[in-house]
Amino acid sequence: MKKTIVIILALVSHCIANAQQAETIESITANSHEPEWYAAQAEAWQKRVDENPQDQWAWRNLFRATCYHDQFTGGWGENQDESKTADVIRKMEAALPDSYVLNLCKGRFCLTTDEAAKRGDNILRAIELMPEDICPEDLEYLAVRLWINDPENPRVKELYTRSYQNRYFPARIMHFNHNMLQCMQPNALYFSNGDLDTEPMKMLQEALGERTDVIIINVSFLHATPFMNAIYKRLNIKPLSLNVQDYGDKYGEEWLQHYEADIIMYLINESRRPAYFSPTNPKVSILDKDSIYNEGLVLKYSPKPYNNFDVAMHNVKEVYNLEYLAEPDLVYDSWETSAKLDMNHVTLLANLVGKFRKKGDEAQAKRLYHILSKCVERCAPLQSDSYSQEYPLEDRKAYYKNLLKEQLQ
Repeated sequence: MKKTIVIILALVSHCIANAQQAETIESITANSHEPEWYAAQAEAWQKRVDENPQDQWAWRNLFRATCYHDQFTGGWGENQDESKTADVIRKMEAALPDSYVLNLCKGRFCLTTDEAAKRGDNILRAIELMPEDICPEDLEYLAVRLWINDPENPRVKELYTRSYQNRYFPARIMHFNHNMLQCMQPNALYFSNGDLDTEPMKMLQEALGERTDVIIINVSFLHATPFMNAIYKRLNIKPLSLNVQDYGDKYGEEWLQHYEADIIMYLINESRRPAYFSPTNPKVSILDKDSIYNEGLVLKYSPKPYNNFDVAMHNVKEVYNLEYLAEPDLVYDSWETSAKLDMNHVTLLANLVGKFRKKGDEAQAKRLYHILSKCVERCAPLQSDSYSQEYPLEDRKAYYKNLLKEQLQ
């Protein structure tokens, strides 16, 4: 009997030792995990909520863990109101009605019957209720949602300035956005794609006053009526009216990319402003590829051919700060996605090593080669396990090394 008890206690101890401790659930942009990790975290945070139903921080992390697990496993299904994420929202609403955390979470996920949340009313309420020690990630989220829903609200500048001061984004990502921002022509339109090529740039504009003449337009904002009305007003052009049904009838499942591409071209043509795209923007593929030119770290739209390599080389020599890519970091205190952005420099700038050599500028060729080589050596991108199995780390590093070596031949 004593032996059986010992075995049971050993098994219990093993289970406790292997149970996950509750951890802050970060954005998947900063730190992504496998679905099983989010499921275990949801269990850990549920225990914290059960212990103290008034703990807003516990509810926040329970929601995030559940939401990411549903997102990665298709848990929302055809009816998101039946998902585990929806259950968390309902329980939170019962425990903490009209709380900061409830309004914050409804900004990311709301029931289809919640018309106020779908309008974005909860964002303004969350800002009213936000604590002084607000999590930097949540502050950045509220800043972008206010920018989308009420772009002329004076608190947009306040929130972005606070977010910049909190140093939410790693320095490497801020450097990347600074370089992109500085190389565009005056009064340009800049069409971005995701968080990493939108939010840091907006922070630089609002907090530091950098290049406020550039109009940042994330392609996902094209469907936000308040945001687009503010864009039309600033550009002094008539609002564009398109029939979504027409695009569905004409293009089927590909209607969205054509719909967005037409809005983009309307803004470019009517405003007659220089237009740039982030290098990761998929909407470029639907435009006329012969009119897209690489100018270094941004892609420029131009219906007329020109020597974009001279512009790119000028940017490398006179505009960009690239030395940080070769700095010998003792601790790589950055996000997983920062490494991916570092490697984008190699893809976008490697051919300029050969261009500099042909121009007889060996000093710049060596400088750029050194910077990009250090980037490959230290900053090979991290990915999920499934990606690493399909594209092994050493194979990816070898590809980038060969890309650089080709420029020396």
